[in-house]
Parts: sequence; structure tokens; C-alpha cells
Amino acid sequence: MIKQPMHRVNIDGLFFDDVTMGEATARIVEFAKMRDKARYVCTGNLDHLAIAERDLEFRRAYENADLVVADGAPILWLSHLGGSPLRERVAGSDLFWTLGRASADHGITLFFLGGVAGAAEAAKAAVETRYPGARIVGTYCPPFESFGTTTEQDRIRDEVKKANPDVLLVAFGAPKQEKWIFANRDRMGAPVAIGVGGSFEMAAGILKRAPVWMQRAGLEWAYRFAQEPRRLFSRYILRDVPYLAKAATHTLREKR
Repeated sequence: MIKQPMHRVNIDGLFFDDVTMGEATARIVEFAKMRDKARYVCTGNLDHLAIAERDLEFRRAYENADLVVADGAPILWLSHLGGSPLRERVAGSDLFWTLGRASADHGITLFFLGGVAGAAEAAKAAVETRYPGARIVGTYCPPFESFGTTTEQDRIRDEVKKANPDVLLVAFGAPKQEKWIFANRDRMGAPVAIGVGGSFEMAAGILKRAPVWMQRAGLEWAYRFAQEPRRLFSRYILRDVPYLAKAATHTLREKR
């Protein structure tokens, strides 16, 4: 039987579960073993809040998620500002590794879907090297050009069903991965799915993760921005920074 989280915290209209990394991993393992219905997990960050404000389909995916973790220091900042502090950041790129370890320790099977060409296979090799005994039962990277076609969508479902994983890790990027999981969760045959963004590229060494001190200081976004400034300018500078200021103001107003 699944234990309920200590409490859920409302961060500017989206609810986050107050779980630690260990608790989140254990919950996902429990989901994987139950196999009574399809469940999914969202790893929420500031950009997701900004997108959900204007994308109702994305917001609906979040509202129906079985577990929502705080992936991003600004989420923790806003929770403290609102007077209901979340205990811990649960970054999707760290959760990727804890699930790899859980696969080796508990025998749950994983499938890596998405990422740039070659990233999922390289991430599989990295997990198997770090955690001998981890069970990654398949990888697949859908072609960008044909992703939206019926033929390709059928192939994705066939690849996942054939592998029959316990946990499906989807790296399409937000909001695409969350909306895709929400729409397809009952067609995959996987007990639990989770959107992992750029985790495959980081595990494969294609993208570098920020140093630990930057992660702890809430500056991981700056490190990523320095690696891909042209691609991330509109996201971080034009969308997320103004949104954070607005959300902080709204949170303080609601608290008063």
C-alpha cells in the first residue's frame, strides 16, 4: 500500500510533494512493483511553473501526476517564502542515478526513451558501469522529423511494450515529455513513467553538470546557460526571471 506524502505544498498554483530524494526513489520503486495501473512522475522547476501558467494541457498533466518533486532551487525558495518549506530539492538528473541504483538493488527494469541521437545508449552504458546489475531493458530515440506521425507513435509504443519495463524514463524536454506521458500513459504497459529532460545527455557526458557548489547555491541554471546561451536565452532570461519575480510577489501577497 502506498503511503501518503507528509504534505503537498502549493507553489503558485501547482502542488509539490514534500519528499526527499530517498523517499521519491522509494515511491517510484513501489509504483513499479504494484503494476495495478499506469502512474507518472513530474520533476517540476521554475520553467515548468512559467509554462503551466499559459499551457492548460501541461497544467492538466501536472494536476493529474501521482508524484511531483521539486527539481530546482527556485521552487524551494518560493516554498520558504510562502511559509510551507519543502525539505529537499529532488533534481531529475540526480533521480536518474538513484533509479539506476534502485534497478541494481531491487531488480526493477528501466527503459530510456528520447534524448539526442546516441545519448540514451551512452546513458545506459554509464548506468551499467556505475551500477553493475542494473537492468536497462531497452533504449529508443524517435526521429525528430517523424515524431508526430502515427507511424512513429505506433513504433514508440511497440518498442516500449516489447521491452515491458517497470519504469519508463522519457527525455523529450518540457512541456513535450509531460504532455506525451499524460496522453500515452495507459498505452505503454509501463507501471510508471517519468520525464527526465536532459538527464541522458548529462549521464553520457554530452552536457556537463554544474559543480556541486553551484547546484547548492541555486546557480545550476547559470552553468547550463553558459553552455547553450543561444538556445536557453528566451527560456531563462525572457521567461523564467520575470516569472520568478512575479511569483515571489504573488507568494508574499498570499502569505499576508
